[in-house]
Parts: sequence; structure tokens; C-alpha cells
Amino acid sequence: MMGGIILAGGQGRRMGGLMKALLPIGGRFMIERARDNMLPLCGSVTAVVASEDQAKLLSGLKLPCLIDTMPGQGPLAALHTAFEYNCYSTLWVSACDMPFVSDTAAAYLRQQMEESGSLAAVPEVNGQVHPLHAIYRAECLEQAERCLQEGDCSMKGFLRRINYVRVPEKEFHAAGIALSFVDNINTPEQYEEAKLQKGV
Repeated sequence: MMGGIILAGGQGRRMGGLMKALLPIGGRFMIERARDNMLPLCGSVTAVVASEDQAKLLSGLKLPCLIDTMPGQGPLAALHTAFEYNCYSTLWVSACDMPFVSDTAAAYLRQQMEESGSLAAVPEVNGQVHPLHAIYRAECLEQAERCLQEGDCSMKGFLRRINYVRVPEKEFHAAGIALSFVDNINTPEQYEEAKLQKGV
């Protein structure tokens, strides 16, 4: 069983400051969609937020929250917080602004990680890696900490330090897994497009 982590501490600047986790798609908040899709594979699902105020906004959703110990430093710092307080050997990490999170894709990623003996499995779609819908072993904490101590807050810098397997899109195609699980919402236009995709 894995632990599920939803990174929900972003400022939503390109969405006019709205908390993207609480944007509705198909009758559910985006963070609820992520939680519900993660629960079949996860012993628990926890959100990492930037502040007590954000945690209060999520308080009615029956979703435990961790407060980022280094808010404003980006997703790697939030991931580090998740690693620090994690009690699972493996974490499935997703961003809250990915409305089509896929447990099928996550199960496939975990399989690839285990078969390769890697510390993580990260999808590669359209020539780009997507570390915010990925599977990580708890041992990644050490490298995440080292990155942050050295002032490198980038996910790319973190990935350079760990042994991870890239899972290309052709493998998801072959497994019958739709690639929409890596879609994320950054702008009002992308949000409207995502709502249409689900016919809402």
C-alpha cells in the first residue's frame, strides 16, 4: 500500500489568486477528484498546503493536511515535507491542479519502478517529464533535503540526483492508459477546456 500526497500549496497567480484545489469539475472540487482517484491504491491521502489558512479552506473535505515547512519554495519543498512526515515506503504524488489523476497510470508507474529497482517512476509525455504525477520511494527524502540545502528548489535538479525510470507515453498507449492524467490547470482557458472535456 502506498501513501497518497496531493500538493495543494500553490498561489494560483495565473488563476487570479484562486485556490485551484477548490475549483469544481464535474460536480467535485479538483482536490476531491484527485483524492477519490488515489484512495483505491493508497492507505491514506494527505494534502500539503502552504498555510493554516489554506488548511482551513480544505477542512470540510475529510482530507488530512500537512503545512509546508518551507512555503513559497515550490513543489520540491512541499514534496520534502511529505517525505518527512510520511509513514509509507512508497508515495504517489500528484498536484491538486491535475483533474484527471489516474490510479491505473499510478499502478503502472509503481510496477515500472519496482521492476527497474529505481527510486522513482516518472511519466514522460510530449517529450516532457511530469514529476508531479509520479511514484517515489521514501528514500528520496535525503536527496530532496540536499537539493534544498544547496539552494536548488527545482524538481529537475532533484530528478538529476535520484535514480528514476522514465516511462514514455508509448508505454501508456500500449497499456490502454489515456494521457490526460498529466494534464494540469494553470489558466482560466485551461480550466474551461478541462470542464468541457468532462462535459460539464
